[in-house]
Amino acid sequence: MQWELIISAKGQVTIPKEMREVLDLRPGDQLIYSLIDGQIVVTPKNVNFNDLAGLLGKAPNGHATLDEIDQAVLKAAGANVTDLKGDAAPDVAA
Repeated sequence: MQWELIISAKGQVTIPKEMREVLDLRPGDQLIYSLIDGQIVVTPKNVNFNDLAGLLGKAPNGHATLDEIDQAVLKAAGANVTDLKGDAAPDVAA
């Protein structure tokens, strides 16, 4: 299914009724916006992420264990903190 949306002057889009019904979206539901390979991906927070398996294609290095995924996430997060070009690390509240 595909819909064409128009961005308003305020940067807003209206999700068509048919799309809301297909995704079972209700007023107050939250959406997650992601930028993946130059494309905007909008995912309802009520979606089971296991249903999205394979969305991005096959992993370039094959399947990864949870430990390998955790290590990759920690490495990427650490790279973001250390690539601040001399700025102090941001204060992150737990």
